[in-house]
Amino acid sequence: SDPEKKALFASVTKRIDYTPKFGTELHGIKLSQLTEQQSEELAALIAERGAVFFRDQDDLDYKEHVKLGKRWGPLHVHPLVPHNKDNPEVIVLDSRLSRFNTNDSWHSDVSFEPAPASFSILKFEEIPEAGGDTIWSNGYQLYDDLSQPIKTLLEGLTATHSSDIFKILTQSSGRKTFGKLNDSVHPVIRTNPVTGWKSVYVNPVFTREINGLNPVESKWILDYLADLVAKKLQYQIRFHWKKDSVAIWDNRSTYHTGVPDFRPYQRRGVRVTVSGEKPFYDPAS
Repeated sequence: SDPEKKALFASVTKRIDYTPKFGTELHGIKLSQLTEQQSEELAALIAERGAVFFRDQDDLDYKEHVKLGKRWGPLHVHPLVPHNKDNPEVIVLDSRLSRFNTNDSWHSDVSFEPAPASFSILKFEEIPEAGGDTIWSNGYQLYDDLSQPIKTLLEGLTATHSSDIFKILTQSSGRKTFGKLNDSVHPVIRTNPVTGWKSVYVNPVFTREINGLNPVESKWILDYLADLVAKKLQYQIRFHWKKDSVAIWDNRSTYHTGVPDFRPYQRRGVRVTVSGEKPFYDPAS
């Protein structure tokens, strides 16, 4: 795509960068009307900025939502979260259904899959009268700020990502799965294939252990990295939802969490998740 993204920005009436490095909101764009060139440039922008946000996407119905996701790759069918029966790629995140749909733990989507999510595209159809924001944290910046000895240690390691949290739910509730609940091994430091930038690729929800370390060492490192994600405010951006707002983010280099502060109100959103490549680490990246 064009590094200057001229086709995409020709339709943008207003750009708001949330921080110098992370998060951008674009006005004037209708996601259902993107040209092929604009979609390629938007994909590059998402990989660079981590997350890109849009307002007033009322015409992005389920069919258009799926069509948009398929521009960037095959779509993931979640093995457990309820989905639209006519469009199994569209998962329904309804706070009335279970606590797993008001997730308040930092994670990257479905990192337990062999080829986990590249992009996630989330639209809220119903929003609470107050609360219910989502926060993202920047994995690029987390990596950049690590000392060189810690970078060197982590770049030689892999971690096991597990769907244990969903296995426990199926056992306790008897809910049926829509697919296999996988465990996968991924590098702790991952190269984003679009930008060539490195990011830390572990998260508290799905990363079970760092391989080759004893349990105490693994827990210490994972807890330390999770602490940086959750507490380093300079890595974070916060998005306040409005009806028909859309967020698209790159799971290869970001983490996110919902904020469970909207009771007694409810919220309902729909998400399409694009399956990416098998995670890899390129020492030359």
